[in-house]
Amino acid sequence: MFNKKGFTIIELMIVLAIISVVLTIAISSMANTVQHLRLNSAAGELMSNINRARMTAIARNGNCVISFNKAENSYMIFMDDDSSGLVSWQKDEAEDMLASKAMPSGITIAKASFSLGTSAFGYSGNGLPLGNRIGSVCLKNDKDEYYKLSVSWTGRPRLYRNVKKSECI
Repeated sequence: MFNKKGFTIIELMIVLAIISVVLTIAISSMANTVQHLRLNSAAGELMSNINRARMTAIARNGNCVISFNKAENSYMIFMDDDSSGLVSWQKDEAEDMLASKAMPSGITIAKASFSLGTSAFGYSGNGLPLGNRIGSVCLKNDKDEYYKLSVSWTGRPRLYRNVKKSECI
């Protein structure tokens, strides 16, 4: 007679199969959550930097420009101290760089479109959009989730989460 204490090999294999299925589901769900959190973080940081640019323009009573580069997946914020009175929208060597940021891995700038077909906008010393340039920036993660940050006539940036792809192409 056999002693019936313990588990058979079949029972152990069934338990291991169930555990592996549960782990597979949990890991794939976690990967989606990480992508979502990266997009949320990048959009929050961009929103914060745009607000910082506006406050800096007001504090220095000057022109502060935010310029997006889709090819390099980055943006920069600088004071446009052009003494001619015209905004160049390009950073010169003498101008003060406030920030230069690359998007985190897995996050891309899907669209950066402002008035007059440009990829830059800014704030004047009164906190209003420089040259009346308004528009939006769309960020996208690897899971095709889109966030849109738009700037209104009042200069107020606003973040829209989970927008349709059609709004960002």
